Amino acid sequence: MSRSSHNFQFTAQLPSSLTTADIISALHVHENCLTLHAFTIGHKEVPTTDSAVLSDPHFSPTDTAPIKTYEVTEGLIIIPGVGNWGKKLTTFPAWFQDTTTGLKTRADGPVGALVVRAEWRVQPGGVYGEVEGEAYMLVENVTVECAWWLMSLAKRSVEAAHRDICRKLVEKEGTRRAGAQLEV
Repeated sequence: MSRSSHNFQFTAQLPSSLTTADIISALHVHENCLTLHAFTIGHKEVPTTDSAVLSDPHFSPTDTAPIKTYEVTEGLIIIPGVGNWGKKLTTFPAWFQDTTTGLKTRADGPVGALVVRAEWRVQPGGVYGEVEGEAYMLVENVTVECAWWLMSLAKRSVEAAHRDICRKLVEKEGTRRAGAQLEV
């Protein structure tokens, strides 16, 4: 079966009130990305045992940062406008690895039909790294791989799920930091 891949890039500019360390720390709390994902309705940590994932070149060597595994449940809307009746629940494994600049993840759909790899990193400047004074961006690069005939549906679903994670994470961390400063 012929496989196809597609890449996305999503960004959010960091406000001056947040440091790069604030956002990297927020990424290292995996619950943030799991709960900000548009379709996720539940998750739990499970042992990391999949040797294919542990040797995936997407991840850094595991002796520098361990890979954590989560069992994720998503509710995908397959028939809009009919509530929970039109929602399909799927459960799949997702792997997270902290990096010095952010986070790397991989999620595998049922029977290997879909693989989504993502990397979040904090970088200076705009989308392509051009330096704009002291501005920093949170950038998420996503690659989706699946059978060519599933790609149209996969692209729509992945884009809808990942489109706002960067923005929501920056907003959430900004709100948390502002609340912490008010308590002092």
